[in-house]
Amino acid sequence: MRPLELYLKQLSGNLRRLRRNAGLSEEELEHRLILGPGWISAFEQGESIPELEVLLAILHEIGASLGGLADGLPAPPGSDFERFLRAEPEDGDLLVRFRYARFAATYRLIDATTGEFESVVRTLRNGLARLAEPGGDSDERANNIKTDSVARAFLKAVDLWPDANPSDLWWFMIYRAYCDPFNHPAISSDLDFMQSWKRTGGWALEEVLVRHYGPFLQEHGIRLYIPDGESKRTLLSEVDSGDRLESDKVDVVLTGGEPERLFGVVHVKTSFAERRTDDVPMSVALRDAGYTTPLWTMDCKSFPGEWPTNSGELGPSRGERNAKRRDIEDEGYFTGCFSYNQNTNSSEDGVDLDRRVHVCDFRNPDDAFSRFIRERWRSFRAQAT
Repeated sequence: MRPLELYLKQLSGNLRRLRRNAGLSEEELEHRLILGPGWISAFEQGESIPELEVLLAILHEIGASLGGLADGLPAPPGSDFERFLRAEPEDGDLLVRFRYARFAATYRLIDATTGEFESVVRTLRNGLARLAEPGGDSDERANNIKTDSVARAFLKAVDLWPDANPSDLWWFMIYRAYCDPFNHPAISSDLDFMQSWKRTGGWALEEVLVRHYGPFLQEHGIRLYIPDGESKRTLLSEVDSGDRLESDKVDVVLTGGEPERLFGVVHVKTSFAERRTDDVPMSVALRDAGYTTPLWTMDCKSFPGEWPTNSGELGPSRGERNAKRRDIEDEGYFTGCFSYNQNTNSSEDGVDLDRRVHVCDFRNPDDAFSRFIRERWRSFRAQAT
């Protein structure tokens, strides 16, 4: 048992003792405080920690004080307080601990140290600290700060642990570190961090794509970037398509040549649960007009458990394939899919290159994704001449 857990167990025992000394049953105290059944037992067993105002209300009802609650306890055990995410070493690895639904979940990070783990979390924390600077809370600047902080933390993680599954680092570490309120300035304490992640995580993943591949593709005459609203509309106006193209469905664009010409749009998704089908009409219209429209994803998918596995959503590559995989391999709704989840199954040999599911990582930008993009640019340029 961790020192903090032992301390809290002793504290919970004192709370039970004080209630009994007051001559009140659990049910009577719950009735007085208008608490549902079981809350006092949960507090006294250490299964749930009451917020300070709840604790003060309990002490008031039983005629006790904070001093009495701490009677007989040793000094507090230090900074080992509960976080959304923490890590402890074991046999040269790290056991990354976090709450996952009702489970105390663990993810094993191979060949990692506590110092490395803390450096990733500090990268996120130090970036988010800029929100407390003058002007940092304006909507646009705040969004930019949060996006940049998440992207920096993730890219640091994949640099420190190149052999780890990138999707695991994103889903089990960066997401949960962001949702820990103590990694944000106190001025953000009223923020719904899980809701905030839905937007910030999406924007940050686009930044990760651009920062990792952008400089390398630039060397080959290709621009990979996130356009603003006006640029999106201008670029889409060049597309000769009978379909209406919604600029808000554009994530990251691919351009090349002088003058600059659009030749593709990259659809960036953390998981398939993010309604990738919303992007299908634009992707199909661009594909039919000769443009490149790959799906770029972390393919995050796991179920709560003590040792959760981030299996992804694309399923088997042979036999009874699921609808998500058939959308890519059979229907060709996107010109290929690039997953950064090492548990994703690559397409079988024989599947057309622009309908394949590819599995990549962040070791080197000269990989299957950048080679595919370079080949598509050469093909587009040849057809345009």
